[in-house]
Amino acid sequence: MKTLTDTPGLTIIHDTRNHWLHLTWRGAHNEAESKAACLLILQKIRQTGTTKILNDATLDLDGWSELTRWLVQDYFRALAAAGVRALAWVVPHNLSARIDTDRVMARQTHLVADTFTDAEEAYSWLRHA
Repeated sequence: MKTLTDTPGLTIIHDTRNHWLHLTWRGAHNEAESKAACLLILQKIRQTGTTKILNDATLDLDGWSELTRWLVQDYFRALAAAGVRALAWVVPHNLSARIDTDRVMARQTHLVADTFTDAEEAYSWLRHA
């Protein structure tokens, strides 16, 4: 495992054994911060050539309401174009953030993706995706 980025709001780890990115989101993010973080993730995907993402948003506090359209129409398409084929998303404990996550995931069609309430479940699913 190699830490690629570690900020108060986001940690990006390259899991070299499984060849995926493990993302850990924490706290509240405004629209500009979230979009910048997503673009950084895309950059790390291109650098590492990973094809899977374990997105742990358990500690996310504000969701994605401002970015839903951009995520669905542009970002997930860019992830797929960069070679990502599977996304396991551990949903936030925060109810508002969880509703936003459900809204985003229900509309995305570019990746094999699923949501989980438990990181171990997500890990297991992603290993077989």
